[in-house]
Amino acid sequence: MSTLIRARAGYWPSKISSGPRMLIVAQAGAEGEAQLPEVDREVELIRGIVKDGGVVNLKILAGDDCTREKVVANLQNTAWAHFACHGNQDLAGPFKSHFSLRTRDNSLSLLDIIKTGLPQAEIAFLSACHSAAGDRSTPDEVIHLTAGMLFTGFRGVVGTMWAMSDMDGPVIAEEFYIHMLRNGPGAVDCKDAAKALFKGVKRLRNARVPFDSFLIVWNLPPPTRQQSQRIIPKMNNSGKVDPFVSFDGAVEAFHASWTRYQRSRDLMDLSVSIACAEVAIPRFQPQSPPSSLQSMLNNLGIALVTRFLRTNQTSDLEYCIRLQRSALSLSPNGHPHAFKTLNILNTAFMTRFLHGGHKVDLDNSIDYLRESVFLSPIADTVRAEALTKLGATLDIRYQQSNALVDLNESIEHLHESIRICPHNHAVRSDALGRLIEALRARFRRMDKLAGLDECIDFCRETLLSRPPGNPGHAKALYDLGNILQTRFERMGQRVDVDECIELQEDCLQLRSPGDPDRPNTLNSLGVALRFRYQVNGKATDLENSITSYRDALQLLANDRADRSMTLDNLGDALRLRFQLTGDRANIEECIDLHQECLQLRLVGHPYRSSTLTNLGAALQRRFERWGQMEDVNISIKLHREALSLLPVGDCRRLAALVNLSNVLRARFVHKAEMADLSESVELLREALLLCPPDHIDRSAALNNLSESLQIRYRRVRDVADLDECLKLLREALTICPLGHHDHSTALENLAAVLCLRFETSRRLPELNESIGYYRECLTLHPTGNPGRSTALTNLGAGLQIQYQVMNKTAALKESIRLHRESLLLRPVGHPARCQALFYLAVALQMLFQAGSNEVDVEECIQMYKEAAGLENASLHNRLLASCRWIVAARECASRSLGDAYTSSLDLLDRLMLVAASNVSDSHMWMTRFDFGLDSRTIAVDAASYAIEKRDFQKAVELLERGRALLFTQLENYRKPLDGVEAVDKELAGRFRALSAVIADAALSTGDRQVGNRNSEDTVAKRQKQVDEWTQMLKEIRQLDGFEDFLRITPFVKLQRAAKDGPVILVNISQYGSHGIIIQRTRQPLCVSLPGATPSIMNELANLLIQTTTDRLEEHESNRILQGALQQIWYKIVEPIVLELENTLKLPRWSRIWWIPTSFAWSLPLHASGPYFPGERNLPDRYISSYTPTLSGLIHARAGHRPTKTASGPRMLVVAQPGAEGETQLPSVYEEVDVILRIAPQANIVGGEGCTRDAVLSSLEKTAWTHFSCHGHQNSKQPFKSHFSLRTRDTSLNLLDIMRAGLPQAELAVLSACHSAGGDKSTPDEAIHLTAGMMFAGFRSVVGTMWAMADEDGPVIAQEFYKYMFRHGLEAANCRDAAKALDRGVRKLRKLSVPLERWINFVHYGI
Repeated sequence: MSTLIRARAGYWPSKISSGPRMLIVAQAGAEGEAQLPEVDREVELIRGIVKDGGVVNLKILAGDDCTREKVVANLQNTAWAHFACHGNQDLAGPFKSHFSLRTRDNSLSLLDIIKTGLPQAEIAFLSACHSAAGDRSTPDEVIHLTAGMLFTGFRGVVGTMWAMSDMDGPVIAEEFYIHMLRNGPGAVDCKDAAKALFKGVKRLRNARVPFDSFLIVWNLPPPTRQQSQRIIPKMNNSGKVDPFVSFDGAVEAFHASWTRYQRSRDLMDLSVSIACAEVAIPRFQPQSPPSSLQSMLNNLGIALVTRFLRTNQTSDLEYCIRLQRSALSLSPNGHPHAFKTLNILNTAFMTRFLHGGHKVDLDNSIDYLRESVFLSPIADTVRAEALTKLGATLDIRYQQSNALVDLNESIEHLHESIRICPHNHAVRSDALGRLIEALRARFRRMDKLAGLDECIDFCRETLLSRPPGNPGHAKALYDLGNILQTRFERMGQRVDVDECIELQEDCLQLRSPGDPDRPNTLNSLGVALRFRYQVNGKATDLENSITSYRDALQLLANDRADRSMTLDNLGDALRLRFQLTGDRANIEECIDLHQECLQLRLVGHPYRSSTLTNLGAALQRRFERWGQMEDVNISIKLHREALSLLPVGDCRRLAALVNLSNVLRARFVHKAEMADLSESVELLREALLLCPPDHIDRSAALNNLSESLQIRYRRVRDVADLDECLKLLREALTICPLGHHDHSTALENLAAVLCLRFETSRRLPELNESIGYYRECLTLHPTGNPGRSTALTNLGAGLQIQYQVMNKTAALKESIRLHRESLLLRPVGHPARCQALFYLAVALQMLFQAGSNEVDVEECIQMYKEAAGLENASLHNRLLASCRWIVAARECASRSLGDAYTSSLDLLDRLMLVAASNVSDSHMWMTRFDFGLDSRTIAVDAASYAIEKRDFQKAVELLERGRALLFTQLENYRKPLDGVEAVDKELAGRFRALSAVIADAALSTGDRQVGNRNSEDTVAKRQKQVDEWTQMLKEIRQLDGFEDFLRITPFVKLQRAAKDGPVILVNISQYGSHGIIIQRTRQPLCVSLPGATPSIMNELANLLIQTTTDRLEEHESNRILQGALQQIWYKIVEPIVLELENTLKLPRWSRIWWIPTSFAWSLPLHASGPYFPGERNLPDRYISSYTPTLSGLIHARAGHRPTKTASGPRMLVVAQPGAEGETQLPSVYEEVDVILRIAPQANIVGGEGCTRDAVLSSLEKTAWTHFSCHGHQNSKQPFKSHFSLRTRDTSLNLLDIMRAGLPQAELAVLSACHSAGGDKSTPDEAIHLTAGMMFAGFRSVVGTMWAMADEDGPVIAQEFYKYMFRHGLEAANCRDAAKALDRGVRKLRKLSVPLERWINFVHYGI
């Protein structure tokens, strides 16, 4: 009584949604003990029920983990415990009764349980023998495992009174836990255990287990006679079963009712036959032949399986298995009934596997089939049937486990079955069909052609055995067609695909629209037609393929498993049609179809990797056409996932490696990140390792690797790459002779490599060999072949090289002829037309340059123009053509030159928008791509042409449009929309919101780790945003008066920049350098600068960089710098100053603004002068400032003006002498003291608090900011230029500043090195900290062009702020910054500091 009271008063765990903590101890048998085969199934059942029930805290201890220590430790945190193992009652020492664990020495005894304190314990289920057996010598002591569990804290325990059947554990556990978790994990109650146990007992009784089975397990009283009679069916004269009939009578009744069932299919007849068999079995007399009992047991087993297939009552299967195991014990080895019993057991276990999916059932089925094969007679159809069943079942296990040993054994058994089975026998036909599928599976796994050829032979035999009119004829046609298609994929023999199409068309005729197999036939026919199109290039095959796929898709319901295959195939066909026509609708539908397919092939689907690959390929094609980096990034992510799903040993891994390599190579071509190319090469090396010398794909692997090595050679010029290419390609040619589908590819690649080798070696034999291979390749692509246009182009390009080297006009004329033929094969609308136009135009341009009268240069220009305007071509190729158009138009003084410049700037704008997702990537792209001329000079050269035409306003507009593209792009995202809003408020609102989102993305870090999926996940979202933004931009431009919105800013608006003084654009171009003086109300004034050639400016820039970087003696440094400043004066500044003084009459000390371009970007124009006694230098004439663009200066003048206060502007001083590990700047503290004496209201951020977050937070509330710290210009990645703060990890970089919203910003003084240093690789982009401050909102910024002297900081600060606050704190104005800096610089000059130090300081903004 007290035990029950204590159990009821025990610990009540708090209800949690995840359910109770549960432990399963599973041990089929310790070493040396009989094994319990049903333990694994019991655990699987419980795990499935518990998981479905929502319990998440489940722990299973099995195998080597099943030790006393681990069980006791885990019981401490457990509410529910389930033991599925041997239980042992020790009669001599009941306290030593125990559960068997991993070893006998490590069992869990009753004393172990009693000693354990279990504070969480609730329910224990002891599915083990003798767990509640007790001790007869002291019965009132109740010493057993169940009582021990109660004593130690469990409130409810299920146990057994004696030995239990291993078969009963899964049954009782399933019902028990289903009932316990019926209301969800948060509502479980241990008080339900008794009812749950009753459910399990009831199921056992319904399954007709022996009485002692459920008596033993569940402690029930013995059954009464009335209960026994209810369990045993009866049949009397009225048709009911009589329990007292004889064995023979019951057998006769079974056969009668079974025969009746086979005719009627009435479930009642089937149940009566089962009841008769159950009556017969216990009435068997020992003197009767044992075979009659065995036969009855077999018949009852068959009937029970039959009823299960009708009702899905698992108790029938369990009863069947129990009976057949009993029957097997009655049949000695070799007995004919043993063979039949084994087959029934196999059927029962296989049926249970197919319905429950438990691997242990499949394993049992295979074990019994092995025994049946062993017992079957040799060279007999019975043995053949058993072998076929065993082969089929092993194939099923292979599909589950992917274990090649199962597949090989399956094929071995099926081979033997066919060997011993006569032709035209039904078993042979079945074995043939299964062997064909198994051989195809092994081919897919191991890629062995021998097995494929054998498979085709078997398919032909099957087709012969099933002539027209045979029900299996259609399937035989279908199977043979599919296997021929597979061989075509590997061998490329046209005869295979032609026969495949004929077979599938014949099969389609036999499968009417209502036939469930018709969609699969249509799908297979579509695949074959698609393959033939890829061989012969006939568009009709491709169109018929697409039609077949669409017809199949209409017949496939959304829930059909094979729908995904047709979606995938239709997507592939549409991708091919896109490559043929360039119609964007095709690639968009293709991508949609692959995405829909991917939704059907979730993680775990065997063909998910295929769909990932196909979707990745489609995105790659779209990227190659429109250049959106988001597409190629997503493509890489998809290919990576596909590769991860194919482990080493999977034959599909080879293709996955190649696919990922190809898309990485495509991204390298656009972004030039060596990491991509290096990974591409390594992936292809791994692919080559998977192709030994006899592998069918070795030639393709050799070709692929050579292509990546060629690209790497063009990048790094390592001759070792070319040498390896030659070695790879010569091997490829030896293993793919004439007629091999890879032969022409190897020829083409070898020719290309020899051309590259010739560039280095200048050995004519290599060039001639290359052209010879190109000619051979052309002969392999006769008229009508889809690859002919490419072969024509390649040979034409090789002949152009031959002309350039040997000056053989005949070679150039032949090249032109070939390119013309190639162009004819690529008519208007063809996606490769741009390339054909380009190559032909280049050849015509060469002939024109040679002085030939046979060429019309206008034809050449028109071809470039057409190529540049093809909307279905890639933006990269179009820009390349447009740039060559510029060169050609320049050479012949064509009137189209202005249009060429406009086209190039338009394309550059568009490419900048889509080529990269952020400004860092855009900058990298700008530095690494060659379009036949330096794309960075397009704007200055275009301006030079406009000046040549005396259109100075146009020159100003072109410079504003074509320079500082990155900042201009960002400015476009925050362009005022007041005018648009007045016309279409809703459109303006959407455009403004989306622009802000894209701008944020553009200012992201741009860091990417190769293979990092998280960093690649956002690209699809950004692609959609850019597309939407572009569409809205088109809508705005369709509004009246907004046709040129964000295209070009008219001069009348740009002229506003000169409101407070002239702005001088210094245009440095190879076609003529000029200074353009912009005035507020007058026409621009142009000044010729003939001495300012790009080469001289570049030399001066390099000289200044070297001088300010090297630690030279002061007098030597002054000498060099003075000479440079004199050169700048005479070649650039003096002619402009003369116009300012003489023509414009600009007074002394007036303010002027400079916008240097090209190589003048790093020249200190503000400090130039004659540097002769008695002559004034520029700092003694005018006060100079700079601005990155005219728009930037206009924006600064129109910026926010904080409210004036008596305490002066809100001011922040960021003071950090040096981050950890950096050289310290001792003058920083003095500089801070100087500022505080003049501006005591300043807020100081320094020391430990000088972090990025702290500075950014303070900047948001600050009008004036002063940085006194280290500054670092990153020459390779200028957007990572930064100020050093407390630690190197918390530096403040340019992107941080540009991202910051600074509504109060007015003035920034950057007393730090290199804050206005810029980037030599893209000088017109003006990417430095000072420009970033202006972009972030500061209207006036002081910076430095190179490293500054630490001691100059306090001097400049003293003079600067003394001037700024000369009229008091409340009157301070950021417009005085240029003059204040002039005062500081003059102070340095008075102190006679070296020239390098005082010319370093510059002012940007108003």
